[in-house]
Amino acid sequence: MIAIRLGIRQRHLGRFHVRNFQLPANYKPNGRFVNKLPFGKLLNIWWKSLRPGRLEELQQALLEHHFPLDKAENKGIKREAKKVPIDEDGNFINEVAFEVVNNESYQTKHIVFIHGYGASLGCFARNFHVINKLRDLKYNYKVHFLDNITFALSSNPPVKSIDYSAPIPQVNHIKMTDTKTTVPQELYKKYYKLIESYKFDAEEFKKSRDEMVPVLKDMEDYYTSALDGWRKSSNIEKIDFLVGHSFGGYWSGSYAVKNPEKVNELVLLSPVGVERTAYAVTAPIPEQEENLPSLDPTSYNFLSRFPILSQDTVYKWYHVQPKLPRLLKYMGPWGVAKYYDMWYSKLFAINKVIKKLGGSNVFQSDNELVYGSNTECRLLIEYLYNSITTGTKSDIHVKYLLTPATTSRWPLYDKFMDSNKEALSKFKLHIVYGQYDFMNSEAGEKLVKELQKTFDLDTAQYHTVPEGGHNLYIQNPFGTNELLEKIVKDAEAP
Repeated sequence: MIAIRLGIRQRHLGRFHVRNFQLPANYKPNGRFVNKLPFGKLLNIWWKSLRPGRLEELQQALLEHHFPLDKAENKGIKREAKKVPIDEDGNFINEVAFEVVNNESYQTKHIVFIHGYGASLGCFARNFHVINKLRDLKYNYKVHFLDNITFALSSNPPVKSIDYSAPIPQVNHIKMTDTKTTVPQELYKKYYKLIESYKFDAEEFKKSRDEMVPVLKDMEDYYTSALDGWRKSSNIEKIDFLVGHSFGGYWSGSYAVKNPEKVNELVLLSPVGVERTAYAVTAPIPEQEENLPSLDPTSYNFLSRFPILSQDTVYKWYHVQPKLPRLLKYMGPWGVAKYYDMWYSKLFAINKVIKKLGGSNVFQSDNELVYGSNTECRLLIEYLYNSITTGTKSDIHVKYLLTPATTSRWPLYDKFMDSNKEALSKFKLHIVYGQYDFMNSEAGEKLVKELQKTFDLDTAQYHTVPEGGHNLYIQNPFGTNELLEKIVKDAEAP
């Protein structure tokens, strides 16, 4: 389905092509839901996690499971895993790359994936074989999956302006007046409540802004410089397609706005921190102390989810969650069990999506047949458990960047709107959300509209992937991979 709305081309993706693929005669849908692992298995996962090099072993296991080079459909694809230096201090980015050479004389285009918070490059395992969709085209293609700086097997240096032992600065300049009981069915788009009013403490805001702006600028330089250092070391003049998810989407967007000449197309998958709010450091100080809130995510009177957040949720955001990933390993096999409980149903849910999309008819390659098997789910969970328990300074960084309502202190909306037509016209923008996304997709859609209106840009597009949520590339890799294939092939069109 293609809809034209206010000049925005919006696609709700199904499956737009058919390949010659024969389903194996012994194929059976994955129906066995294993909601708990035996204690011995949990103990084994935890014990192995203490072994040096375990994460690297699991990364290799994911590659062999999701993209075995001896499988017929993967023949001719080059695959490599390496650590790429990014600066003179010895820091590096861990990378897994796939390359198809369609003709030795062709130019090579580069597609780069940046994962979100609490993740690492293996989260894109269900997207590894997108490289096979790029055969027989007018260019050669190399797809790079990166562990973002601080995550998994990449370096984990500090942001120099952050004191990691100090309390994380909180947002305290807003006092809400809400006398109505919260009724979930009456919330706007499931998460947003319109309350009577709020008070804006100008002095407290100035104090917070003056403290946070230098740190947020340092963080932007930290993440964008790491990506640019990787680009330079990889001898890539321009990233043809930069694909960022959530936290990685925020920094990918920041990179493109800061370095527009280094990106051809920017693809933001459910990016965090697009919307404006009264909590943003970019918010103007209102003339009056008491203000009426708005449900418009492009308004500085937007309070996001704060009206429905409990004090306990806010407390845990600042004081508990930053410590949890490291604590998991000290919890032994019980920590593994907790992490398994958090992830298993999310990964196994693809089996319901497969059924909704047509059952076995949805498969177009052997690589896709591993989706949702218990072997795949357990492997991904063990990989992610080992990834997050290595400890990342982004456990702290994310709390500086985001509020407990998962809105950014420096909205991506403002980074784009504070730019200019000359810069923004240098790259195409695709903002993508899942059909059931809990991120504020309205903000992303309105950003696309505003870019077209203010800068007369026709290169910004808004997309929706069906049967997907925030982790759409995991929940519906069929639709996500199809969208990426279409974006790449559209770029080849004359």
